[in-house]
Amino acid sequence: MSLTLERFCYSPLGVFGSMMVEGAMLWTVERPRLGNAPWISCIPSGVYECGPRKYFRGGYDAIEIKHVPDRSHILFHKANLPEQLGGCIAPASRLGCLRGQWAGLGSGAAFELLMEAVGRDEWTLEIRSSLGEEVAQ
Repeated sequence: MSLTLERFCYSPLGVFGSMMVEGAMLWTVERPRLGNAPWISCIPSGVYECGPRKYFRGGYDAIEIKHVPDRSHILFHKANLPEQLGGCIAPASRLGCLRGQWAGLGSGAAFELLMEAVGRDEWTLEIRSSLGEEVAQ
């Protein structure tokens, strides 16, 4: 199986995208693009293998994005705000505002949908920009 995450907003406040999972649109929240710096940046666009992994902080099953250049322990996990992510990606049911910040809302429900669809399998994720990489850089 393969999924595509299409990023459509790069800002100093975060990176936002979307992906279709089993007929449902999920939104994504990530840290801003800061040169792939560990813990503070989104990961580069590209094609990655994904598979199950335990989220060490949350203690629940999550999805690891594997073989990210110069990075490790990159996951899909529950979160609402970019600052709650250490370079990981949070799925959301919708985008909005939380405590005056751009956010993903309904992360728990979106995460459960993603886990039901692909959380126990190995699969491929393509991350790309709808703006073109030259604009996204």
